[in-house]
Amino acid sequence: MHWLALDVGGSGIKHAVVNQAYELSDRGIVPTRYDSHAAFIDTVGGIYHGLGRPVDGVAISSCGELDPRTGQMFSGGTLRFNSGVNMIESVQARCGVPVTVENDANCALLAEARLGSLTDCRNAAALIIGTAVGGAIMIERAIYHGSHFHAGNASFTRTDVRDPASPQLNQVAGVGALLAGYARSSGTVGPVANGREFFERVNAGDRVADAALTDYCAVLGGYIVNLQALLDVDAVAIGGGISAQSVFVERLRTMAEAAFAQTTVQLPRPEIRACRHFNDANLLGAVLHHRAA
Repeated sequence: MHWLALDVGGSGIKHAVVNQAYELSDRGIVPTRYDSHAAFIDTVGGIYHGLGRPVDGVAISSCGELDPRTGQMFSGGTLRFNSGVNMIESVQARCGVPVTVENDANCALLAEARLGSLTDCRNAAALIIGTAVGGAIMIERAIYHGSHFHAGNASFTRTDVRDPASPQLNQVAGVGALLAGYARSSGTVGPVANGREFFERVNAGDRVADAALTDYCAVLGGYIVNLQALLDVDAVAIGGGISAQSVFVERLRTMAEAAFAQTTVQLPRPEIRACRHFNDANLLGAVLHHRAA
């Protein structure tokens, strides 16, 4: 059996055909050039009908909050035109095969729990770091969706609980915040082009970049302390392209340990692990969810 997996994000739709052994083929990406749900469905239909081979279903990982049982989208995340639609019904009407949908961070956590870095965990969390900070929670080996399918929304948590106008976590812990922090410290006009360039400077011994990385990891490390105090998990998986940078993962472990050492009550330390599947995690998790639905 084969499934078409779609990873729907703000920058585009990544897609691949996935077989029963979770091997990916027919990879591609369609950049975001659509501005309505109808145009989005046209794009999905174009991917499906352009395969030139039959598949047994369409498995979708999507940004936004949704009910994976019904396919109802409560928000479209950065793709706001998907808010209020039923993703399963819309895609199934165009493609004519069984369709499932799950939140992208939940898909990433599912992939790591079944096939990746969290296979030995009973309780775990994932932080997927990109433009924003996606979050997902696993309790007793099952994804925890919450009462309203909004569990794990790390990006929306406040950095100062006393100030309702304080920045949200995505504003201080997304990759853009790391690059902007480096730009402010170095006096450059605007941030470096991308995360890859930033880490090239860290690895080359740029002291300002190294200090910016430490400050950034201190924020995330403090957040992991709060997360652990609430959830008491075995491990926290760190995903997104940044997780491929070993210097980042090691620095985050160091700063998280420093934050734990300052707590008045000694909390059990969760292991901080890099996601094994990196940018493929959402595609694999979408198919895992599809097969279990």
